[in-house]
Amino acid sequence: MVDKPGGGEPGASSGTDRSIGELVSDATDNLSRLVRLEIRLAKLEAKADATRIGKSVGEFLAAAVVLHLVAILLSVTIGLGLMELGLAPWIAFGIVTLFYLLVAVVLVLVALANLRRRQGLARTAETTSRLVGILRGDIRPPRTGDGAVAASGETAPAEK
Repeated sequence: MVDKPGGGEPGASSGTDRSIGELVSDATDNLSRLVRLEIRLAKLEAKADATRIGKSVGEFLAAAVVLHLVAILLSVTIGLGLMELGLAPWIAFGIVTLFYLLVAVVLVLVALANLRRRQGLARTAETTSRLVGILRGDIRPPRTGDGAVAASGETAPAEK
């Protein structure tokens, strides 16, 4: 008999005839071991991905800080350039400030438009309420012609 399920070569006999119960037991143990190993692999892959994502977020944050400094220096440069064109300092820097204010207003309007277009969890709420109704017995689950529940959630036409 094999000491460890799945420990022998595939298709190799253990030298003695094994009962169906032993074979089923070994198959169950092998399947359980396979599932545990798959879960372990998934955890390891998720951890590696999370580490990469964390590093990437940090790198994006560093880039955002540098770009913010560039934006500040560019703003000062533009203000000083406008002063060189003969504008008073408060007018030159006021123009730069108004430009950034206009950009911020446009970004806020775009964000509001995107928020108004959101649908929320409409389909989830619908299917959840349908499931609760089915569990309570208020609603009969839709069935297809062969007695299985339809995957699309729609009922099949009744056969007469």
